[in-house]
Amino acid sequence: MVPLAPLAAWAQFYDLDGAYRCLTVPDAACEEGLRDQPPPPPPAPAPVPTLDQVIAKVRDKSAGPHEIVLLEKHAAANEARAVEVLAWCKLNGIGAAADPEAAYWLYRQAAALGVANALKNQIAIYKTRLTAEQRQRVLMRENAN
Repeated sequence: MVPLAPLAAWAQFYDLDGAYRCLTVPDAACEEGLRDQPPPPPPAPAPVPTLDQVIAKVRDKSAGPHEIVLLEKHAAANEARAVEVLAWCKLNGIGAAADPEAAYWLYRQAAALGVANALKNQIAIYKTRLTAEQRQRVLMRENAN
């Protein structure tokens, strides 16, 4: 009886040797073999988290810059929940450095979209979180509109 293991090993060596030959000394047969292969499939796009998943990360304070970018896209489309959550993130430094002035304007946007208590939050930020310089900028911008 002849053992099968040496034959399997020999076949693998032969396949590897043939592939190696095409890399070092390509010929028409190698080129044809490469040409007949289908192109590799494109890489799958990275999954985009849903707004609910991002909000869950904000709640547990694990949101990062990627989640903030997603919130900003939704806020730019005037999605009320995204605007309110982004305002909260900007106010409390979740996913980026705290920016109470940006939060002030986001709460204004949220109020215009009908978010409950957004105007109260905007006033509270003005009174308690903005510096004198930031208040001045806010007033100048308000008066310019």
